[in-house]
Amino acid sequence: MKVVAVIATFRRFEELNRLLESLGKSEVRLHGIVVADNADEVQIRALVEGSGARYVVAPGNPGCGAGLALAEKTALEAFPDLTHVWVLDDDVVVEPTTLGTLLGAMGDAGSACPQAADARGGLNWFPGLIRRAKFDVLRRAATPGEYLEKCGPQPEPFTWATGVALLVTRSTLEKAGLHRADFWMRGEDLDFSLRCTRAARGVYVPTAHVAHLPPGGGLVVNDFPERMKHAAMLQNAAFLSARTDHGRRLIRHIPGNSWRHVRRFGIRALGDVVRATWLGAFRGLPAGALSGEFFRNELFRYSSAKLKAALGESKR
Repeated sequence: MKVVAVIATFRRFEELNRLLESLGKSEVRLHGIVVADNADEVQIRALVEGSGARYVVAPGNPGCGAGLALAEKTALEAFPDLTHVWVLDDDVVVEPTTLGTLLGAMGDAGSACPQAADARGGLNWFPGLIRRAKFDVLRRAATPGEYLEKCGPQPEPFTWATGVALLVTRSTLEKAGLHRADFWMRGEDLDFSLRCTRAARGVYVPTAHVAHLPPGGGLVVNDFPERMKHAAMLQNAAFLSARTDHGRRLIRHIPGNSWRHVRRFGIRALGDVVRATWLGAFRGLPAGALSGEFFRNELFRYSSAKLKAALGESKR
């Protein structure tokens, strides 16, 4: 097996360094690593090239989907004999046995994802298992061990998966296509994994493990940038559900995701749900096409206002 890891990153030196170090300890040696830098930072370039990985620039911060698409394209060109692509978030830490366990459990599947736990060891960032009973256990299980105790170690088929750590065969990637470049924020992993499982079966491997350690512990805060990111997710999900054949399987998750958005961010977020549904489902715009400018501009204005406020406080 010749596996090439593909990673998109944006100003996360410490997290990327941690991931690259963990990949270097893999019991199954990687055929290559490609890192797409959405910020074009000298420090990141030095880190990547110093590790022996291949560095490419995605200029202008086009988003995670565009960065991963560039990394995948580069991997196929630079490593023409690769057999698998391993899509990884830059804030993941893999265990030495993770890749070998995934490869061993795949069988005739076209994609596979491991269990992902947070810094406290809690089970998180799970895929959409086809078997409803096991999906309910997965959603409610507090730890990887609890899921294993109730459901056993066997691989389970899924429809969609997060982009935390998804191993995809070359043939599946060629059938499904690369990541979409017009999903600027959130949802590019749903689209990609749904296309992969439409091309070939995907399996969740509960005996393979990674740690997903985003900055700040991945906690959702009641803050405008986080609210905008969740709104982008709702818009992308609405777009996929209404405008793509492979995304129809997301429809049943739309009400629950919308309710959680309002519950987290308050009644003011109800307007986000309406806007996301209108733009995604009715206008057919993912959060990264024309509507992506709204999120970028709003986030920029928010950041500028916070900076001016901080500067004003420092002058008093």
